[in-house]
Amino acid sequence: MKEQHRQSFLYGTIILAAGTVAVKLIGALFKIPLTNILGGVGMSCFNVAYDLYYPLYALFVAGVPVAVSRLVSESMARGRVRDARRLLRVSVGVFFIIGAAGSFVMFMGAGWFSDLVRNPDARLAVQALSPALFLGCVMAAFRGYWQGMQEMLPTAISQVVEAVTRLLFGLAFSYGIVYTGLREYQTGGTVFGAVYPSLEQAQLAVLPYGAAGAILGVTVSSFCGAFYMVVRHKLGKGSIRPEVWRAAPPAASSRALARRLVALALPVCFAAVISNLTSFIDLISVMNRLNHAIINAPELLLTMYDGAIPSGIGLDRLGSYLYGCYSGLAVPIYNLVPSLTTTIGVSLLPAVTAAWTTHNRLSLERNICSSLRLASMIAMPAGLGVCAMAEPVLRLLFFSRPMEVAVIAPALRIMGISAVFVAISLPVNAILQAVGRAGLPVRLLLIGGLLKLGLNYLLVAVPQLNIQAAPVGTLACYLLVVLASLWALVGVTGVRIPAGSVFGKPLFASVCCAVAARTSHDLIFRLIPSRFVTLLAIAIGGLVYLCVVFLTKTVTKTDIFMLPGGEKFAKALEKHSLLG
Repeated sequence: MKEQHRQSFLYGTIILAAGTVAVKLIGALFKIPLTNILGGVGMSCFNVAYDLYYPLYALFVAGVPVAVSRLVSESMARGRVRDARRLLRVSVGVFFIIGAAGSFVMFMGAGWFSDLVRNPDARLAVQALSPALFLGCVMAAFRGYWQGMQEMLPTAISQVVEAVTRLLFGLAFSYGIVYTGLREYQTGGTVFGAVYPSLEQAQLAVLPYGAAGAILGVTVSSFCGAFYMVVRHKLGKGSIRPEVWRAAPPAASSRALARRLVALALPVCFAAVISNLTSFIDLISVMNRLNHAIINAPELLLTMYDGAIPSGIGLDRLGSYLYGCYSGLAVPIYNLVPSLTTTIGVSLLPAVTAAWTTHNRLSLERNICSSLRLASMIAMPAGLGVCAMAEPVLRLLFFSRPMEVAVIAPALRIMGISAVFVAISLPVNAILQAVGRAGLPVRLLLIGGLLKLGLNYLLVAVPQLNIQAAPVGTLACYLLVVLASLWALVGVTGVRIPAGSVFGKPLFASVCCAVAARTSHDLIFRLIPSRFVTLLAIAIGGLVYLCVVFLTKTVTKTDIFMLPGGEKFAKALEKHSLLG
């Protein structure tokens, strides 16, 4: 039974999800105080570096674990275990070189790119993050190998190692640099050698250095994660038993494996680039179009955000400030939703690959339906909850930044809805990659990205809409992608996806959850005007969601059986007629 659980994609999902939850909690402990330290202007520098890093990471790194995982799982399914081990050595060698090239490009292009997006202060942050590309390639090769063996624990542990070291070093570096710069101003009137006539200007001047310090902590965390994976491998912790190794046929040549690896990684990399392109599109288009809106109607924007713009921020920095509110406060909350379903796609890929390779239609259909139902049950309550509780959640997390909260709360409501479609698209794309249609998500995401770029160009430049229109393009992009991907998935695999049980029931329960959370918050807040009421309201919404899920029999017996110890749990639920 234990072995069956190890081979279950849902078991792997649980391991990765537990790791992801831990990582996100640690990440919140990093991002929330960091935003309170840096504010909108500092976070705009921090996020310029990240928004450049993600597309480059996708181009150079994202295809590595997917390609290695698929080839390793395919080799294991066919009994070619020697190919699986050689794939690890080949992938480390190939992507070592590719990662080094990517880091060089990012470092040398930091100044040019920062000027392009109208935020020259971000140059130091971009340069500080550049080594993370190389380190990410090394780490991704090892992660792909373990995932292909359907061992998700090494990936989860390395992610936690990264998150903990990012928290410790990132906050320490950022706070230390800001403190040092302001202390220098108090004693000599300068910030790192530059003279500033007022404290307000000195506080703004030190923020780009603080952002670079936080980014340097991120690079250190990438080194620690890669170091853990290398050490784990060197200690000889493997999953191939000696008797299986001796019985296996000889491995294919390194050159043949490298060709297959690159051929498989390229379309996945391009898909990941297009997927991450939505953030990059925001970066290159939102600030430029915001500046267009500010130039055309400066008084309108100043009136619209009256009382929500800190003193010292003039029209020249207003665009960076508004973008910093969007990318620093709203985007991290929005990203929580799809990050949870990413684990489904990662652990699902080897299971679907094995079922597709061996023509096991029953296993294929079961895994696909369970994964999409699980994605819906995670994404819908989280996304609709963000939509309903946008302002209370922002006030709870960023309590020292009420101005930034007032600016971006309306945009976060739209982002909560779009997060649902982003989250569901991830396992759908993983399934298409597993069945050999990796190029299809690339084309769909490219079309969606162009739609988003066009909407950003048209809407963000409208002074009355400005930053509030930035999420509209993302919503339209992923609505198109999800609908087209599901249609293609059914056509390629021939599986039957029951829309009512997979999407309809989770949607109904999620609406009940969001309504309960918002209603309870507003009622309780009248009696106890505290930001911590938000936590109680979220708990009430979650309880309502669980009740509706079980009363509507959203969870099936098949889903429960795929959980560790699921038989006992299924019997208890079945006894009370709570399973579908």
